[in-house]
This record gives sequence, C-alpha cells and structure tokens, in this order.
Amino acid sequence: MKMMFRSLLMGLMMMGIAAPSLYGQRLDEESRYGPAMAAFDGKVFMGWTGTDGHLNLMRSRDGVDWGAKIRLEETSEHPPALAAMGNRLFMAWTGTDGHLNLMRSRDGMDWGAKIRLDEESDTEPALASMDGYLYLLWRGKGNKRLNVMRSEEGIDWGDKVRLEDTSQDRPALAAHNGRLFIAWTGVGNGKINLMRSRDGVDWGAKIRLDEESEDGPTLCSFRDRLFLVWVGKGNRNLNVMRSEDGIDWGAKIRLDETSSKSPALTTLDDEMILAWIGERDRKINVTRSDDGIEF
Repeated sequence: MKMMFRSLLMGLMMMGIAAPSLYGQRLDEESRYGPAMAAFDGKVFMGWTGTDGHLNLMRSRDGVDWGAKIRLEETSEHPPALAAMGNRLFMAWTGTDGHLNLMRSRDGMDWGAKIRLDEESDTEPALASMDGYLYLLWRGKGNKRLNVMRSEEGIDWGDKVRLEDTSQDRPALAAHNGRLFIAWTGVGNGKINLMRSRDGVDWGAKIRLDEESEDGPTLCSFRDRLFLVWVGKGNRNLNVMRSEDGIDWGAKIRLDETSSKSPALTTLDDEMILAWIGERDRKINVTRSDDGIEF
C-alpha cells in the first residue's frame, strides 16, 4: 500500500499536482506566526508565540502525543527559534524592544537566566549547532542584512559576520554533512536563496532558486539530504524540495496544506516532522514523514 501511494505521489509531483498529507494533526493551540521545533533528549520540542504575545513550549516523544503547555513570562512579536547542542536546549527570540535574547535549559522545562544581546532585529532569528558551536542567524533591524554569530556555550558570542545579502523575511539555518546552510527570501524578487559555509565565517557563492515565496523558508538535514520547505507565493501551499549537497535540488513536492506564515522542520529518530499554522484558523498543525516525500 505504501509503495502504491509513493508511486502516486511521484506521479503527482511530475504533473505539478498537490500531494495529500496522510499523517497530519491539528493541535488546539493558536498563533499569529509559524512555530519552531528542535529535537532534544529523545523528544521533539515545539515553541511558539501565543496570541497574547507570550512564548510557549510543548514536548512530545513521537510528534503525535503532546504534553502540557509551558507558558513563559517572556514576550515577543515574533516566534522563537530552538536548537539543541550537547546537553542543553537553546531558545532565541526577538524581544519587544527589538533586541535578540537567548535562554538555555537542561530539560526544556526549566530555563536559566535570559541573555540579552546588543544585536537587534525586526523579525525572528534562527539557531543551529555544528561542530561544538551554536550559531545564531538574524536579519538586521532597518537594513535587512543577514548576520551570523557563533558561541561555544550560548552565553558569550563572537565572530560576527555581516553578509551583503538582504532578506525579505526571517532566514533559516541548518547544519548538513559538515556544512552550515542558510536560506532566505530575496528582497524585491521573492526568490529563495541559499549559501553554505564550513565554519559560519567564510561563506560560498549564493545559490538562487527559481522558487518564490513571500515568507521565510525552513531547512532540515534528514537521511543524508538537506530539505527545504516554504510557503508558495500566491497559492500559500507548503512545498518541499531535497538535495544531497544543497546545490542541486530535486523535484518539488507541493502539499495540499496551506499556511499564512513560515513552517518549521526537525527530525526525531527516523522521522522528519513538519509543523505550520493553518492559513485561516491559525491553529498549529503537525505532520510526519519517514522519507521526506510522504507526509
């Protein structure tokens, strides 16, 4: 049955027809923005900004059954970012004053003191870990320029790189096969772009895709491939593409699901988990895939 459905999906992809989701579920939580996700300590953690502006967290062992919501005192006009490194889970967000903030936790429940950075943004940041460093990516306030910094423990930050490229919305960040990748929507043309680096300091040439969006994309490494998910321009459908090296990309999968804001991706054990808010009801939705084709 699974092979039959996979053959159907591949046929739909070739014809440019949207593919249905088999494993989706709608949670009873709402947000004005898409959520964030990260796998940590054998669980998947989801973070989002509630309709009251407070940051919230939930966790699940399988991406299906979710525990009680944790409502933090911290507030933001944008969603947070999540990433795991070592024995800690990290959360970053843009405060209502525009400054970037971070906190860390050993269990995803109890969080340490807030670290307030001098850096500012007018949208949410992105987090990822690679080779013993935690990387922070954000769009500069006012100039829309992309910036990257790194830290060994998430407290002291350095090696700031300010790129020439500008982003229309929040950028995405992920580690894949020994390289750090960023993805963003170009200002003016709405094209999705990518760059890669071995250390987060020196960056290679920009890769500009033909795909367009009005929101920021998301990235995730899964089964030796880099996955890119974004909200389509005009139709608001979620789209998926994958690549082995982040340069050459395969056929696009267009899902039936639609969203008004950027989605989130993470991996847990042998599954990739995709989350987004519904286009009309703003409810948080979650679906899973074991291959990045069937969701």
